[in-house]
Amino acid sequence: MSLLRDEDLITKITAVAPTIPYVEGIELPKDPYSKDSSIQGASVDLHIGNIYLPGVKEEDTGGTKNPKSDHVLMTGETAVVTTKETLHLPDNVAGFGFPPSRVSFRGLLMTNPGHVDPGYEGVMRFTVINMAREGYSLRSGDRIVTLLLFELEKAAHSGWRKRNPGGDEKGPSPISQANINRLSKDFVDVDKRAKEIARLYGIAWSVGITAAVGLIVAVLQLFSSGRLFSRQDIEDLKRRQESVEYDLKNRVNVEGKLQEFDNRLKDLERVKSNLTPQQKPLVPSASGKQP
Repeated sequence: MSLLRDEDLITKITAVAPTIPYVEGIELPKDPYSKDSSIQGASVDLHIGNIYLPGVKEEDTGGTKNPKSDHVLMTGETAVVTTKETLHLPDNVAGFGFPPSRVSFRGLLMTNPGHVDPGYEGVMRFTVINMAREGYSLRSGDRIVTLLLFELEKAAHSGWRKRNPGGDEKGPSPISQANINRLSKDFVDVDKRAKEIARLYGIAWSVGITAAVGLIVAVLQLFSSGRLFSRQDIEDLKRRQESVEYDLKNRVNVEGKLQEFDNRLKDLERVKSNLTPQQKPLVPSASGKQP
């Protein structure tokens, strides 16, 4: 078995009829050996074709009958992407795909790259999850997977085509919306988990953080003259409030920020429990009622 190098790959990919290219749809620059080429020293870069989203109907944007060509994948969200290129591997050529480092380093997790059987016919498809703190832009034409091609010493006795008679250009089986909708739209359930943490406070999710921070600040201000908390503590917490509100709006580290304020509230509860009834402040609770 031998790994195909750039010169071999260019020959096999630029083949013209009646010869079928190993990879159809690759667009090479004038200099196919340049750094901008999709063919590197011993690999081929494939690109995003269609983007499909879980949780939608097949006729909706992102559905199987109306795929997207660009989409911003937020933290924890999933999508299914297919390659723009189509593979036409002979029975003596197998492949192995994996995400390029520039994709992985930006936080995109690809759950099902791997081995491509000899004789495979069709596009490649992947489930991707954004594990980064910021949105990840998926765009048709962007590089998504690096493919290595290996020439076997002997052709497979029964390659993919023989094992899958009647296969089509979509690969081993057509993409169905039912299959896509088995995926969770939000892999890590950021919204759900953040709301559960908010409920621990006994506060409303939409306005609870501001109310909770207002309660903390009011208590800090009351006790600052007694040196339980300094003026710097108050200013620091106000800055944190602004940071949390920004992060909530942009869904950045939501759970961590909420947990931080949960800890601050618990600290204040301990302080409050040690006060006499005359010392306790009369400040609005997070629900808007008097304590």
